[in-house]
Amino acid sequence: MPKNEHLILCGGASAPDKAGTRLLLNLHGPSPNVRLKISDINRQLVANIPNNLVDLLEVACYIYAADSAVSRGGLGDVQMGARWRRKFRFIIPVRLPELWSSAPVRAALQETLSFLSEDEYTIEFRQLETIPPVQIYFDLVDSHCSTGDVILFSGGLDSLAGTIERLSTTARKVTLVSHESSSKISSAQKRLVGQLQDQFGAERVTHIPVWATLDGDLVKEWTHRTRSFLFAALGTIVARLIHNDRLEIFENGVVSLNLPLVGQVVGARATRTTHPQVLTRLSRMITDVLGRPFELSNPFIWTTKTEIVERIAIHRCESLIQNTRSCTRVHHSTLQHPHCGGCSQCIDRRFAILAAGQEAADPADAYKVDLFAGERVAGPDREMALAYVRSATKVRQMTDIAFFSHFGETSRVIGCFSESSDQVASRIFGLYQRHTASVCNIFDAAAKSRVSELREGRLPTDCLISLVLGQRTGEAAYPVAPPDSVRTGNAGSHIVITIDPQRRSIAIDRWGELKGGNARMVIALGDTFRNAARDELRPQDYPFTQTAVLAGQLGWQEETLRRCVLRCRAELGKMAERAGDASPPDNAVIESLQRHGYRLNPDRVRILSSPKVAANKDGHASRSKGHASRPKGPKTGH
Repeated sequence: MPKNEHLILCGGASAPDKAGTRLLLNLHGPSPNVRLKISDINRQLVANIPNNLVDLLEVACYIYAADSAVSRGGLGDVQMGARWRRKFRFIIPVRLPELWSSAPVRAALQETLSFLSEDEYTIEFRQLETIPPVQIYFDLVDSHCSTGDVILFSGGLDSLAGTIERLSTTARKVTLVSHESSSKISSAQKRLVGQLQDQFGAERVTHIPVWATLDGDLVKEWTHRTRSFLFAALGTIVARLIHNDRLEIFENGVVSLNLPLVGQVVGARATRTTHPQVLTRLSRMITDVLGRPFELSNPFIWTTKTEIVERIAIHRCESLIQNTRSCTRVHHSTLQHPHCGGCSQCIDRRFAILAAGQEAADPADAYKVDLFAGERVAGPDREMALAYVRSATKVRQMTDIAFFSHFGETSRVIGCFSESSDQVASRIFGLYQRHTASVCNIFDAAAKSRVSELREGRLPTDCLISLVLGQRTGEAAYPVAPPDSVRTGNAGSHIVITIDPQRRSIAIDRWGELKGGNARMVIALGDTFRNAARDELRPQDYPFTQTAVLAGQLGWQEETLRRCVLRCRAELGKMAERAGDASPPDNAVIESLQRHGYRLNPDRVRILSSPKVAANKDGHASRSKGHASRPKGPKTGH
């Protein structure tokens, strides 16, 4: 078996060979190590549950269990190394092997899981020989089971807001399906459900809690990227039991779209729980499994976190906010500090609470680390908080052209909606502009209110305000400049380059066009630059391209490359002077470092890669030819 491939034997399945690392998972039998319990389901409904739904439930549990039981390498694997992307080979006995082995179902399942977790999946289905009674998974009751809308209810702000909006604006009932991952989360969920029942009527709110647990020695991985598949399966089963063909998952659009705004949560490290592609793929797969149309939807896809908190307040339910939980570090929460204040979810929540004017409903002392004045020790949490504000600042300054050029990941989203590409692109850009505006405005207001503390040295040097404003390092964490200066080409600002690889030329804002070998060299360096920008690397971490490698890409001798670099720098100086600017330093565009090679200067250069797009005087996108269409970013390999 290849390195880092894991053979997962489920439900008593036997191994086809003796090689490789094996993991045995069992939901039933004499020694189960994966346990599932779904509470408060009507006894009559379970008696008629079809085999395809039970298979879906077991398959999802086994996928989730393996995801939890096989480590990606731990926190030390900060570069997402060889162990990060795992290879899984599953053998899963099911009741309907012909259905699950069919090309559409198996391909859709494997592709969806791969996109969700960035792992590789091969799944073989076999006939389940000894079929356990389905009742082992359910705590059955004789009470009437609710009908109406089925909502995945995490106990966070987003799912609470969606539930409140549905109950406030319609007369429909709701069934809330919750995964109770810990007693602390389950108690918070139950308090919220009780408050919803008190406010809107117990007959309109049904709660179905679900426990999916593993034996202690199986819990080795904390990312749980396939958790959403398990949630979707659980919600689908509940929905079908009450004859509903739709499952709703409420999540703000910034989290759902998953653009890598923070360098510490890129790739598989960033959640794709409600990414439009995941919901689209899961909807298709479940439709094939059920043999009837089924939809997973996120009604909050174009809503920011701040707007979600505002909706809770609009419906006069702000008193419920204190019982919501967003923190990822559940086991460290206390009654005094239910939120750590250091993880990305806590930071995102706190900015939204303040921007929505709801601090009274979620006071600062609920967070162990104060958002602005709390000390942040050196490490990933501090870097993440700093990158959060840096990224918001950067995106806030971007034109739509620069935004789509920088975030090529938007190409994953466009085809998931019935609207035109232009409409979807406009929605995405508007969503992020609103989000970053609220972050920047709240930060600016906090910094202004504490300016005397900062000047007098009374703020901790490791707090967010001090770090962003450069009190610790003597320089700003990210250059905050008026939008006009970002778009000029003078020696004191960014140098904005538009690349046209088809014509093998580049246009430098205000300076003119660079052609020939000079342009070819900048275009070649631009590929590495854009990959680094996409991955949100710090400027000092942008990689150099070794001289021999770059010369080989261009088909030149190394000495030819060195002469071209000198000529290019001289030409750039002349172009700047002709435009009325001072001649830039030699390394303003092309940096060189002995024994490392060359790169475009990440502190000065900004790249636009849509050659037919220019910005008008108002900073809005316009097309030089033809009708306007969606700006396209660089390909990302997805």
